[in-house]
Amino acid sequence: MFGLTREELDAMASVDVRTVDINTLTDLRDIKIDTRQPVEKKLASFAKQTNNLYVNRIGDYVVKVKFQKEGATIDDKMEEYLKRLAEVHI
Repeated sequence: MFGLTREELDAMASVDVRTVDINTLTDLRDIKIDTRQPVEKKLASFAKQTNNLYVNRIGDYVVKVKFQKEGATIDDKMEEYLKRLAEVHI
């Protein structure tokens, strides 16, 4: 996948967000993706712009993602998250 070996992908996925040096991570706000492209091209573009496919940062926060072929989309999960936040504050 993206010119990476299974071992390299496993090493990226195994990074512990509690101990990683945040300064080694790519800030997701710096990644630019053409959303008009098909998923495969968007993933390839993302892979070229990051040091780790699974662990990145947004400012001072470390973010770890998991890719799945089926199931809820990121939009679905964000909607679910925002609804939960709204319930907490009501």
